[in-house]
Amino acid sequence: MGKELTVQKLDCPICGGKNTFTITNHEIEIPYFGRVIETTMLCDRCKYRKSDVFPVEVRKPKRYKLIIKDEGDLNRRVIKSSTGYVRIPELGAEITPGPVSEGYVSNVEGVLNRIDNVLQTLIRWAENEEQKKKGEELRERIKKIKEGKETATLIIEDPLGHSAIIGDGVVEEKLTDEEIEKLKGNVIIIDTKRQ
Repeated sequence: MGKELTVQKLDCPICGGKNTFTITNHEIEIPYFGRVIETTMLCDRCKYRKSDVFPVEVRKPKRYKLIIKDEGDLNRRVIKSSTGYVRIPELGAEITPGPVSEGYVSNVEGVLNRIDNVLQTLIRWAENEEQKKKGEELRERIKKIKEGKETATLIIEDPLGHSAIIGDGVVEEKLTDEEIEKLKGNVIIIDTKRQ
């Protein structure tokens, strides 16, 4: 599927562990997207982990939209680079890249699971019952989307063109210069106030 480019063992910059920090790079070919380098950094001692995906080829800024209607849509491939923005307007979910943003290759269900995991954390940190209730309602809606009982739109925008949704039913659009500028300077957020 891919070829290993490099494996490096270093001292961990996080915990200081001697020769416990491994950096692994793989070059893989993703159908319809092209060659990418997947980088994973992992410390065996403190369990710090970071991964990212970098395209080998230059891409144009793009927006990808998919209406999630059924199980087939849950299996669509998602490539989200560290510069990718993810939105599901029906849930009020927005995930914008920050300094520690990671890239990943997954599928639509995996993106929904990531949002659900963040909601679980927010529910635990909630200051009142209303916030907990809202979080649980959003989790229930995610469950319904995964069961095909509710539809939602997955939107991924990347000003560097390194992210994508691949498969049938995906709408691909070029970002305008104004949209690219608007994407700059955002912070990571999952907005649980909107519905």
